[in-house]
Amino acid sequence: MKSLLFSTLLISALLFGCTKDSSSTITGVAGTMSASSYGFDGSNSGKFTSSAAGIVKATATGTPITTISAIRDGGKESINIVLFKDVTAIGVIKLGPGYTNGGISITKDYTSASDRSIIYTTNNSTTANQGGGEVNITKVDGKNIEGTFYFIAYNSAGNLAFAEQGTFKGTSN
Repeated sequence: MKSLLFSTLLISALLFGCTKDSSSTITGVAGTMSASSYGFDGSNSGKFTSSAAGIVKATATGTPITTISAIRDGGKESINIVLFKDVTAIGVIKLGPGYTNGGISITKDYTSASDRSIIYTTNNSTTANQGGGEVNITKVDGKNIEGTFYFIAYNSAGNLAFAEQGTFKGTSN
């Protein structure tokens, strides 16, 4: 399950708006994501805003997955929320190494997915520091989904990244 989560977190920024093989199609419809404050390695980078976020529902190895992905407008930072469930109702979903609900990753540069030093995840159990967070689904109306989130995440070297007072909304596939 951990390897599925890590793999999903690494590629989820590239999933929305894409099509996989003929056995499963993944499409995402534009949404928005923001965080009032986010940062890396002890610094505050300001506000994260994306006007082209994607919400994708898929199934991998029999597990329903809802992914909310965004790249910061005018930048290369990305936030990816992966939930191991088909989001159909409001409620709080806790994330971190002690949970099997999914996870959140944030990266400094989504184009460098192989550089683990710039990818921070709530489920990083390879260092003494372990992150966590929450996603609160506040509205589900058919395919329209809205919610809030916050998290603390760590990279492979144990450095911290965070986002506070996050929001997202959009239409899933």
